[in-house]
Amino acid sequence: MSVVARRYYVRGRAALERGDLEGALGHLRSALDLASGFASARVAYAVALARAGDCPQAAQTLRAGLGQPGSATAQAALWATLGDVLTAGGDFLGAEDAFKQAANEPSFAARADAGLTRVYAKLGRYSDAFAKLASAARAARDHDGA
Repeated sequence: MSVVARRYYVRGRAALERGDLEGALGHLRSALDLASGFASARVAYAVALARAGDCPQAAQTLRAGLGQPGSATAQAALWATLGDVLTAGGDFLGAEDAFKQAANEPSFAARADAGLTRVYAKLGRYSDAFAKLASAARAARDHDGA
């Protein structure tokens, strides 16, 4: 990956952290234009789009990254963020599938279970939500102890 793409990514993340969505979108889009396989930039760009209220475009951005080669961790990050975006956009069944895909990477088990907790609560599946909440707590504990 180019140094310039990484520089745009760093600037975009900084803009996102200070709430400058316009700046974040511009910098992160530039990072992706230079390095379309840069998963961290893709995730950050999708987060910025979702915060700006464009969940459909954020989901499309994440799905485009799923078709590219990358590490299992990068793919899990894309799936988990897709789950978050779909939850925010009200597509709870799509979010459920995305979180289940993210859970295939053990280091994302807690995040996936936490996402599924939110989805199941939104769907009124409270017993499933409580079970996933307990599972998320166990996964986080086991991951921290590892």
